[in-house]
Formats: sequence, C-alpha cells, structure tokens
Amino acid sequence: MIVCLLVVAGAACGDDTTDATLTAVTTPGLPVTYLGADGVTTTITDVSRIVTLSGDFSEIVWTLGLGGNIVGVDLSSVYPPEEMRLKPKVGVEYRLLTEAILTLEPTLVIGDLDAQPDTVIDQVRAAGVPVVIFPRFVGVDAPAEKIRAAAGILGTAAAGDELAARVQAEIDAALALAATAESHPRVAVVYLATQNTILLLGSNTVFDGILEAVGAVDVGPPAGADGFVALTPEALIAAAPDVIITAERGFNGAGGMEGFLGVPGVAQTPAGQNGAVLVYEDLLLLGLGPRTGVLLAQLIHDLHPELG
Repeated sequence: MIVCLLVVAGAACGDDTTDATLTAVTTPGLPVTYLGADGVTTTITDVSRIVTLSGDFSEIVWTLGLGGNIVGVDLSSVYPPEEMRLKPKVGVEYRLLTEAILTLEPTLVIGDLDAQPDTVIDQVRAAGVPVVIFPRFVGVDAPAEKIRAAAGILGTAAAGDELAARVQAEIDAALALAATAESHPRVAVVYLATQNTILLLGSNTVFDGILEAVGAVDVGPPAGADGFVALTPEALIAAAPDVIITAERGFNGAGGMEGFLGVPGVAQTPAGQNGAVLVYEDLLLLGLGPRTGVLLAQLIHDLHPELG
C-alpha cells in the first residue's frame, strides 16, 4: 500500500513556540554596517520598508516581529501564508526584477548569494537602496547563524539572540532523539523540476549534513551529486533509496503520488516500490529557517518509526 506523508505549513507547525513571532521589536541597534558575502559593505539606517529576496529571510523577519515592515517578497516567501500571500512579489530568488523592487521604495533589501541576476542587485544599489547579501548558510547550524545575521542588520540583535536560542534548543532536542535511533534508512532528497526531471540534492546544498544528523544515510553525495544535480532514471535506481523526500509544490504539480511514481526511475527504487515518499512544504524543507526544529522532529518521526 502506498503511503504519502504530507506535512504542510499548518500541520508541521503545530508546535506554537517557533510559529509565533516575537513581540514587535524596536530597532535600537541602527545604524549598522555589514560586509556582505559579495564583498560589498552596506550601512543600514532604516528598516521601515524591507524587501526580502528569499522565503527564509521573509520568515525570519516576520518571526522577529518586523513582518509589518516587509513591503515586498519573492515567490518562495510562502510562510506565514496569510501574511505573505498579500505581499507584492519581486520575482523569484533566481530571477529577480529590478522595477518590481524599486517600485516598492524599499529602505533595505535582504538576500543571499542565490539572489540573481547580479545585474538586478547592481541596479537596485545604483538607485541608492541598501542591499545586504548574506552567505549561503548550510547544515544544522544554519538556522541560528542566519537568524543572528539577519537580526544584526535589522538592529534587533537581542531579539535575534532570543529567537536563535529558542530555535537551537528545538534542534538540539530533535538531534538528541535522533541519536537513539536504531535504523539508518538510505534517503534521497529530490526536487521535481518538471514532470520528467528530478534534481537530486547532494553536497554544497542547504541539506549538507542534515540527513546524517537525523540518523539517515544521504545517497546524494555517493551518487555524485554536488549541489542540485539532474538525475537520470538509471542513477536514481542505482542509488536505491529506501525513502525519497521531496517538496510539496513539485509533487502536487506532478499529480500527487500517482504522478510522482510515474517519473522515470522512481517506481523502480525501494522507496517507490514501498510508497516511502515523504512530502513537505517547500520552505519548511529547504528554508532552514525558524521552523527547522519542527522539520527535524518530523523527519525523525517519519524516518524512524521505531521511535514512536
């Protein structure tokens, strides 16, 4: 019997600690000067009108209590859904639009090295708008690092420390549970880009070290995946994952479980044969934001049924 475990935003966030924003905060730490990962030094004096270029930073700013300051977001900004649905969109992180950003008259634009194209970032800066580009934060340490970095440039370092400590405590609790697991399933984390194209997450992605931390074996790096790599059916079959983890948007776009199993190679894996496909909200899975502890707890529950 095929079983699909679907974790959407509301269900995955039943824990009411990380979901709630901090009390609305002031910004006593401004002005702030920050040397970005792109080598550009930016001075931030005003965070009253923020444009975020990725969903993780939108979620962090909102959770820090500054959601009302966000005037525009990219298309990956889907949490919290009732808030982000109403925000003007400036493209998607990899295909940003200069005019859409500048029309919003931001006082600060926040992204990381995935914010593209570079020409858009240059044009926004040329218009006099401060743009902060963070590094790519990866692995289990990423959420706290990302929160503290974002809070620092927003002038809310104390609130950032509070939120980061709370999130780290949830992560640590989940990893302590994972350490007691006896099973070590082979897992592939994939993203369905089109009906017939699977991207396998390997080394140098946000998921670096995550599967090992939750007691699983990551089949991506041994399969040669460095970053997001297009996967042939033969390579997926050879990787032989016991479990496939994927993101909700692509899964639903394929027509659910029936369509996903129709993607070449999937049905021939142990995961496909047993219906062991775990589906999570895209931002929850790939954002490494404030809900990461919730994600890890759910992953551990799903991957290690012996833990109850």
